[in-house]
Amino acid sequence: MKDQYLRSVYLRLAGVVMLAVVLALAANALLSHRSFERALAPEMAKKVAMVGNSVRVLLLKAVESGIDFHDLHGVDERFAEIDAEIPEITYFSVADAKGQVLHQRPASSAAITAYQRSPQVLAALSRPEAVPASVRVDSHYMVSLPVVSQGQPLGMVHLGVDVRFVDNLMLEMLYDVLVVLVVSLFFTLELLHFMAGARLEQALAALGDVFGRGGRGDFTAARRHRGEAAFGSVIRMLEATLTRVNAAYAALGRDIEAARRGPAHERPPGLSAAQARLQALGSRFRFGEGEVQPGHRSDGNLAKVRAPLFVFILAEELTRSFLPGYVQELLVPVPWLSPQLVVGLPIALFMLIVALGQPYFGVLTERWGNRRTMLTGAAIAAAGFLASSMAATVIDLLLWRSLCAVGYAMVFVSSQAFVLEHSNAHNRATNLATFVGAIMVATVCGPSIGGILADNLGERWTFVVAALLAVASLASIRQLPDGRPDGADERPPARIPRLGEVGALLANRRFLTLTVLAAMPAKILLTGLCFYLMPLYVTSSGGTQAMAGRVLMTYGVMVVLLSPLAARWATTRERMEWLVGGGLVLSGLGGLLLLMGGEIGYVFGAMVLVGAGQAMSISAQAALVSEHCGRAIAQMGEGAVYGVYRLLERLGNAAGPLLAAVLVMAYGYRWGFIALGGFVCLCGLAFVTATRRPPAPVPLPA
Repeated sequence: MKDQYLRSVYLRLAGVVMLAVVLALAANALLSHRSFERALAPEMAKKVAMVGNSVRVLLLKAVESGIDFHDLHGVDERFAEIDAEIPEITYFSVADAKGQVLHQRPASSAAITAYQRSPQVLAALSRPEAVPASVRVDSHYMVSLPVVSQGQPLGMVHLGVDVRFVDNLMLEMLYDVLVVLVVSLFFTLELLHFMAGARLEQALAALGDVFGRGGRGDFTAARRHRGEAAFGSVIRMLEATLTRVNAAYAALGRDIEAARRGPAHERPPGLSAAQARLQALGSRFRFGEGEVQPGHRSDGNLAKVRAPLFVFILAEELTRSFLPGYVQELLVPVPWLSPQLVVGLPIALFMLIVALGQPYFGVLTERWGNRRTMLTGAAIAAAGFLASSMAATVIDLLLWRSLCAVGYAMVFVSSQAFVLEHSNAHNRATNLATFVGAIMVATVCGPSIGGILADNLGERWTFVVAALLAVASLASIRQLPDGRPDGADERPPARIPRLGEVGALLANRRFLTLTVLAAMPAKILLTGLCFYLMPLYVTSSGGTQAMAGRVLMTYGVMVVLLSPLAARWATTRERMEWLVGGGLVLSGLGGLLLLMGGEIGYVFGAMVLVGAGQAMSISAQAALVSEHCGRAIAQMGEGAVYGVYRLLERLGNAAGPLLAAVLVMAYGYRWGFIALGGFVCLCGLAFVTATRRPPAPVPLPA
């Protein structure tokens, strides 16, 4: 039974579960949206009525002071104040008891004029205690309040809310419902993988192994210790059948051997033929004691590490969509630095600490162990999130975000080391894909939920939620096994790249081409455009932080969907340079897309292109390091070359927000967006041009 078939069985089972979940979530989303729609009109009418009542109170005070209702002054000025304070109310008017307009802002349409004079509206003068309801009139929802003084009807106060405001509000609610649906779907996938995915796949693999042994004629016993709960009875029944065949073969061999050793006259006829056929069976099939093989010892542990990693990364991703705006609120004058650069400093400092700290934390992980390092990092990050929620200025926010960066780097390095220690040469690529998958799912869920929380709870409380998630990850980390597993593959000890190695690689033309023209521009675009420019551009254009989160979620969804396809392309293309260069050009076109317009739809399209391009280019970049720098790897070792490559790549992460800030200072948000995209497009074209010739093969050592 092939592994691909077993995986297809698991995917079908998961697909059935996900279909049920999707249908339930879709039904819940539809019912929630209808519930919002039914509740919106009464709530909106209450809010508008409160504003209208404040105007009515002022009118009654003026009348009670002896001013004639038709000669009131300052009404238009009060309407202007309300317009500035509550922009969703776009029409105001005061009419007399016959519906004749005395004051209004702005001029009304014929439909609104007819509405104000209609008997149904004027009839409210006889019921001043009635609660007004909203009525759709032309392009407004109108709320009318009667003005009655000592039983004498004076007139009406009319306020209108633009239909487009209500439609936009409903659309925002629909977006939030859809975001929650998508996030719930990814959460369900993660929970399914944690609860059953690895174990079910392990059980299917064990079942397939038993069938495969029977099909190959392998009847050896004591192959491995099996502890699969799923299909356990079927596996034991099949194992018992193989054991009976193996025992029968052994018994037959003993009987023939006993008969052969007896006196010649007592040997049964056909003994030689039976012995020959027994030998033929032995050469055709396998019998006897099999080699003891370790079971899937790492699958359960990998499922254990994926859960806390997902929760911890989710805590950091919550801040992506609102962090630049939060920094803007805390701005203080910093000598020699523009406000745009100051806004980018927390993101750049975070990325710089992660870049420079990972080699050191790799050494620390080997001394402390994976679990202790992860616990310490998660605790430090939780303290950083909590302190960030109480930051008074951008200066102390830099300190607290530095704590978050230290914790993030410690958890990232130690969890990656945990995955490698529980892997072998056969499953290392699959296990690393599981590790990256947890990060990408958090990238999809975090920004959108963080934006919604920031809009409804505020940025400070969202940091508190992030701190609680980091604390929650501690409980899962404590369940991880401590120490290296038995039989783990030996890996070279982690070490910090030497300055000589860094200098030698920077002098290597092929290495420099790959890092400067491909790896660093990709990371500059990610942090500069997605994490810095995009949230500020959306909010400066009148959008909300929730909208910025949705846009950033689009990037994550594209990467999650296209990365597996791009990985297959990377393994089947002879010239992966075209894949890397094409991905860079495609992601750069995302920035250039804003040449067509600055509306939010173009920003969504830009994130689609950036996500697709990043998925294409990142999948093949690491493979190109070994292909282009084979001679350097043979001289310095794979760890040193990849260590310097990752260091420079992460320095691109740190440079992205600062470069974007400089572009914003020079050209503004939109043209900074465009300039950064054009820069990455040029890097992609230059990379393809510089790598048009395949690298020379590395001679094998004698």
